[in-house]
Amino acid sequence: MKTPPLRLCEHQAVRVDWPAEVREAVLSAAVSWQEGHGLSQPPLSFEGPDGRTLRAREHVGVVEAGGVCVEVYPKLDAGLLENPGFIGSCRASVMGSLLWLLEESGHEGLVDAGEAGVEECPDSMSDLLAWLFARRLKQQLSAGMPQEYVGWRDDLPLVRGRVDFARQATVHFGRPDKIACAWDEFTPDTALARLLRCAVELLLQRVRLPGAAADLRDALFMLDEVDGVHPLEALGAARGIRWSRLNSRWRSCHDLALAVLRGLGREMHSGGTESFVFLLDMNALFEGFCARWIERRMGVVVREQVRLGTLLVRPAARLGQDADFVWMKDGGLWVGDAKYKLAATAPDASWPKIEDVRQLICYGQMARRMHPGSEGGGLMLLHPTTGVESAEECRTFDGQRLLLQRVRVVKEAPGASLDGGSKVVSKRQFSGSRTA
Repeated sequence: MKTPPLRLCEHQAVRVDWPAEVREAVLSAAVSWQEGHGLSQPPLSFEGPDGRTLRAREHVGVVEAGGVCVEVYPKLDAGLLENPGFIGSCRASVMGSLLWLLEESGHEGLVDAGEAGVEECPDSMSDLLAWLFARRLKQQLSAGMPQEYVGWRDDLPLVRGRVDFARQATVHFGRPDKIACAWDEFTPDTALARLLRCAVELLLQRVRLPGAAADLRDALFMLDEVDGVHPLEALGAARGIRWSRLNSRWRSCHDLALAVLRGLGREMHSGGTESFVFLLDMNALFEGFCARWIERRMGVVVREQVRLGTLLVRPAARLGQDADFVWMKDGGLWVGDAKYKLAATAPDASWPKIEDVRQLICYGQMARRMHPGSEGGGLMLLHPTTGVESAEECRTFDGQRLLLQRVRVVKEAPGASLDGGSKVVSKRQFSGSRTA
């Protein structure tokens, strides 16, 4: 990119002085990504009477289009981002925390256990994607190429494989010098390998992290026997990949390669690759992290996205209610809900939000109808913090126990206690007349 990247946080709005064609290119790339992922709103939009106010939503990542680069960071790091010296170690720290969240949550299989704690950490979203893909791909290629039998058909002077009698009797009737042949060849030039090579070539054009660039070049050398193809051709052929236990180890590399190629904007259809989008849904990432947090802290198995019932039962069941987490602890049924929101700290601030508490109370009542014999459980509202973990115990108007649980989303320092922040610090009552 010719200009320095524009950095902002989720749900933040900034004024830009870009010309109309640049704003249109950025919006087009965002809308293309929105349509490809089935979202109701694009991750970036322009507002204001003159359309020069850029607003980000709940996705974190990078959008490159029209000669500009927009980097969206987690809203928990807004304080760092406001620092004029947000360079080098600060960006690396933000990326390190994001990598740790990806590792702990297992979000979309992007990071395997043990990968987040590396010395060379990416300091931009583009490098993050290149780093994830390069490490995973090189590791798999070192264990062998994704080879398989591929069917070929050609007209040859000698028989190879088997004769295609239908073609021979029609197209080459009376031509003994041409024989229609069909055969299978064990080759590394497969649809999967072409998809991987295409992703490597595209990431090499954007990566700035030396280690990731070196890994990508090594991977490209290992894929030397694979033909380079246009991204559209690679994506089209990828739909026909047949998965089995023989090639299942390539699944994560395949998914990351798809994320790379699908991030290309509409220019891909005309042969260019001037726009690129790679974004992470922070709400989904935090939910996955909370599920693993509950399992680790409480030693239980968590069920995610559990249908508890419907709000309407007649004339037809409608308005289904899905709890983020349900688990059993000491014979009691617990229902949890993750809210990727910053808790207000001012004494007169409205926290927790009334709609969040109302929703969780409803979940609890429906869960008790499903499991009438369970006793001693409760409700848990989980929200992020970069400080000390703590739990505030409350009692709802209908007698349910509610824990407002702060979940630390920054990696603990070596030797720090994992249980020191789980202490209940206060108790509150939620009555029917109180507004949360």
